[in-house]
Amino acid sequence: MNATPSTTLADEGFLSDETAAVVTTIRAKYVSWFSELRILNGLLVRAQYGLTIHIQSAREVVCAALYVRALVHGQATVLLIERGMAASARAMARCAMEALFNLGACAREPAKALAFLDADEVDNLRKAKYLATVKDPTTRETVAESNLDQILVDTQRRISELDARELKTRDMAKAAGLEDLYLTGYAFLCGAVHSSARDIDQHFEVDADGNPRALVNEPIIDGLDKLCLMVGEIMVASSRALAEVFGVPIVACEESLERLHTLWKQSDRSGR
Repeated sequence: MNATPSTTLADEGFLSDETAAVVTTIRAKYVSWFSELRILNGLLVRAQYGLTIHIQSAREVVCAALYVRALVHGQATVLLIERGMAASARAMARCAMEALFNLGACAREPAKALAFLDADEVDNLRKAKYLATVKDPTTRETVAESNLDQILVDTQRRISELDARELKTRDMAKAAGLEDLYLTGYAFLCGAVHSSARDIDQHFEVDADGNPRALVNEPIIDGLDKLCLMVGEIMVASSRALAEVFGVPIVACEESLERLHTLWKQSDRSGR
């Protein structure tokens, strides 16, 4: 049997075999960063499997799940950074940060955990209302079969009974004591999620006058240390919230973050 031909970025983009070489290149360029992120990740994973969760406690159940979500998104961010997929890494880092905000809020204010669960009804109502406005005839037939009107009534009743409210991201960040992170890091990451004009400029090759000359979609190799530091900060902030709820030790996590900041200072002096 013949071996499958090797594919290049020009053949299959980031799904190509050539991506393995990209990973090797980026790991070598940022070897100290990835070494430290893996040390930190190992600490966080072990903390995850060491939790004792009281199922009757909404705070513990919600915080444990949000911690796992923040950790998984952080790991996904690292995988994307390794492949030079900078825009996708920024988008995933924002997902991790949203989980962090919810985690931090529920950790600091136990009542927020129940409010977080109740807010799901508000979200369900919004989605149901979206379905009521679809135009496609086939989709409308499917919606009609779902008894949407009754779903809307039942959902609104539960919202009233629970006095459920929408929980906005900035409010959760503020409750978590992370509003400055929302105003800085989170705002920085939003462009990748929304594909803003400023964020998509990486897909153009420009001349000396700044005029676009070619469309490009290649791995980003330079400047990834900023994303490495950001994901490290998200991970450690998540461990702090976990410690607040479960009392897990986080000294080693804080030491890891200090080493990441040292790497940042060193890369800053060298001009990155």
